Amino acid sequence: MWRWARRPSNWCAALLAAPLAAAGQVSAEELQRTLERLAAERAAAAPRFGETLLLGLRINGEARPQTVRAVRVQEGLAMPQVLWQELKLRPPALPPRMIDNELYLILSDAPGELVRWRIEELSQTLEIEAPPQAFSDQKIELDRAATQVTLPAQFGLFGNYDLQWQRRLGGDATLDGLAEIGVLTGSGDLSHLHLYRSDGGWTRLDTRWTMDRPEQLASLRLGDTIAQAGSWGRALRMGGVQWASDFTLRPGFLSFPLPTLKGEASLPSTVDVFVNNSQRLQGRVQPGPFDITDLPLVTGQGEIRTVVKDLLGREQVVVQPYYISPALLKPGLDSYSFELGWLRENYGIESNRYGRALGQVTWRRGITDRFTAEGRGEVATDQQTVGASGLWLLGDLGTLNVSAAGSRSNETDARQGWLGTLGLERQGFGWSSAVEVRRASTGFVQRGQPVSARWSGSATVSTQWQGWGLGMGMVYQGLPQRTVTDGSVSVASKLWTFNAGRGLGRWGYVGLSMLKSGDGGGTAMSVFWTLPLGDHQNISTSWQAQRGGGQPNQQQWQVQFQDNPPPGEGVGYQVQVDSGGRRQLQAQWQDRHVALNGGVANQQGRTDVRAGASGGMAWLDGSAYAGRRVDGGFAVVEVADQPNVRVTHDNQVVARTDASGRAFLPTLRGYQVNRVGVIADDLPLDADIESLDLQVTPAARRASLIRFPIGISRTATFRLVDEHGAPIPAGADLRPFGQTRSFPVGLDGRAFVAGLGAAPGPQRIEVRWPGGGCDASITLPPGDLELPELGTIICQPMATTPSSSRSPQ
Repeated sequence: MWRWARRPSNWCAALLAAPLAAAGQVSAEELQRTLERLAAERAAAAPRFGETLLLGLRINGEARPQTVRAVRVQEGLAMPQVLWQELKLRPPALPPRMIDNELYLILSDAPGELVRWRIEELSQTLEIEAPPQAFSDQKIELDRAATQVTLPAQFGLFGNYDLQWQRRLGGDATLDGLAEIGVLTGSGDLSHLHLYRSDGGWTRLDTRWTMDRPEQLASLRLGDTIAQAGSWGRALRMGGVQWASDFTLRPGFLSFPLPTLKGEASLPSTVDVFVNNSQRLQGRVQPGPFDITDLPLVTGQGEIRTVVKDLLGREQVVVQPYYISPALLKPGLDSYSFELGWLRENYGIESNRYGRALGQVTWRRGITDRFTAEGRGEVATDQQTVGASGLWLLGDLGTLNVSAAGSRSNETDARQGWLGTLGLERQGFGWSSAVEVRRASTGFVQRGQPVSARWSGSATVSTQWQGWGLGMGMVYQGLPQRTVTDGSVSVASKLWTFNAGRGLGRWGYVGLSMLKSGDGGGTAMSVFWTLPLGDHQNISTSWQAQRGGGQPNQQQWQVQFQDNPPPGEGVGYQVQVDSGGRRQLQAQWQDRHVALNGGVANQQGRTDVRAGASGGMAWLDGSAYAGRRVDGGFAVVEVADQPNVRVTHDNQVVARTDASGRAFLPTLRGYQVNRVGVIADDLPLDADIESLDLQVTPAARRASLIRFPIGISRTATFRLVDEHGAPIPAGADLRPFGQTRSFPVGLDGRAFVAGLGAAPGPQRIEVRWPGGGCDASITLPPGDLELPELGTIICQPMATTPSSSRSPQ
């Protein structure tokens, strides 16, 4: 009795029974039975381990739609693992338990548990109090998936031309031109570029076969190519083979690391992300910590403000500064370039002059978010150069670039040598700057620059002040590292620059620039003002002056008015006058076939005239087309054999269909969505239009065929009678042969039908009614009459009565 009476509920029962016993109203035996009955009821109401409960759910005060199936256990309350994962709660400290062949996780009140719980008996609701740390992490990824090509490639040929004729009145004329031919296939493209000069004839520039591999973000080039320079090398023209990374094959792919936004929410909340006070993201998150990755940000220094607002209106604001350098690579990401071939010499002067064989490799890899490593080597029979570079992110200070290279050569004066480069670059709102110092020893050699400056360097700084953008810079080129034999580097030089500019709102833009050469060099200065007058018109004026440098002092005023041509068809022109007596007028006219330009200039009694033409030609799907220059890939658009239909590209009219309903689009952006459309006003009223706008994604430098889902059908009215001249019953079902769309016959056999073919010749129609049917043939009159009246049509009875008739519709 003592141990039982120590429980609070038994004490309460005893206190209730004591007054009854004191009053003599119950006997001792009855009092004992009452106490035993109360104890039994209390024991029945106590939690029973193994008991299954069906409970409502409330988390952090918010009612949830789930019904919780839970089991009481000695340690607390067991819930199915599936429900636990659905609520996105972190696993508890206690190990899971199998109950009825199902895995359960246990809510307990043990010290260290983040989750607190209780069962509200009256409503049978499980109430859970959980801080954000008790929920599993959420990750919001904004990175674009790999680009999916939706426009199949076709075999196509193209050619570009650009001709310029110029003559001074009373003198000789010159004609120069640039010609390009190309072959486009599904696996790659071949391009061949030639230059023509009237005083030098034809000169071959480049011949190259290119194969893109978007899945590998790389391209293979055979023929003439430009080798990558890396951090300390030189960009060289070569003939041979190149296998290199190409991140442009996936538009939107970000190769540099981005900061990850972290936050947490106790209740379902909305998240707004502002980058430099511009909203970039709005979304919803569930309770718990969350990460936002690959948020599009402006490179350089910036600030991210994250606002989290829960269902109760409470806000959390987190401000996070960041610094992004596009020169870094994401951790684990590689960028590479392999070149093997022969150096191109006298490019643009000689067609096929190649020098020594050379092999190069450049490899960059992102090690961490703040460090990218690079290795580079150049190998030839007479020279070998190898080096390494590192790029570090130093927080708000910017990026530090350190390079070191060593060389070995067969030259007498350059057996061995080294090169060191140190640079620091920063981009920010308040100010930006870049400093680089380069030191080469006497014996260092590298392809593209046989003799380097012993010391060279550059420095720039820019800032904003009182609405002005200000910038200053300096470039220093020191004495050559050894004796100069070809005149490439002669003396040390310095160059100082200064520029300033400010926007004036609707009054345009004003700017100032200055340039001064050191060591007794001259000074040049320019002040200009540009005023926009419309969407594509502007007027500008400038003053330019030059002093010193061994040249006579000069100054000049200039005024210019310019009207740019529209992206499609139209005219543009430019008028220019200056204080030196020069007068110049030039204009450009373009349509869907060609772009023409011309001009005339007069100064001090001399008059020069010029004229030019540029455009492209293509062959695809058995037909040839003429248009503007082919830039990248091209396409032919089919619009249901309809002539003179305007075709748009990115909402700009760029072409019209020819007599066969085809239009030539000379430019399509590879691996990007191109919006191609047609103007509905140019289509006939009886056109069956499924879509006026298509979004297509071609591969780069490919020929494509775009067919619009537009069909042309004709309509007609007539009177249907049987072989005896009696009208067909009203309500009969009429439909053109082979179609599913039907039309009802009206009173006195009057009928209207659409969906007839536009081709000449008889067309069959079927007529059905309960218990009968007939067939008829109609012939549309020639021409484009929209609703011809065909008169009376005799409908011949069917050979056999259909077994099942259709009710009139």
